[in-house]
Amino acid sequence: MEGYRHILAAVEAQEDDGPRVLHHAWGLAQRFEARLSLVHVVEYLPVDPAGDALLATPLDLTHERREQAQKTLDGWCTDAGITVADTWVTVGSITQEILRARGESGADLIVIGHRSRRGLAALFSSTDDGVLHHACCDVLAMHLD
Repeated sequence: MEGYRHILAAVEAQEDDGPRVLHHAWGLAQRFEARLSLVHVVEYLPVDPAGDALLATPLDLTHERREQAQKTLDGWCTDAGITVADTWVTVGSITQEILRARGESGADLIVIGHRSRRGLAALFSSTDDGVLHHACCDVLAMHLD
């Protein structure tokens, strides 16, 4: 089996699982002597602080959330001695942004976390399914349950 040359870890900066995905991807990168890149996607979620329609325009906290995610990822990497080639902290559709980062980086493996879905949640598409079905490279879905 030929090894991977560039691994892209799709990391959730606000979850407890983010460091697990990061460390697993780093271990693979070391094993294959591959480059490691990270991607985290901030979804646009306007906030209405009054909780009703008093504001004509809801607050956009996307910039602050993006900056905080970047600091979190940088801190995790520094604390663990992890070297990354590139980091994308972007705003948009999670699946589309992960696939865009894969295209820009040329990664040949995406590492992403996966949680089992049951009941109504199983009926709806999720990020890991979208990445798995649309990526032009291998995808490793880490079981996080």
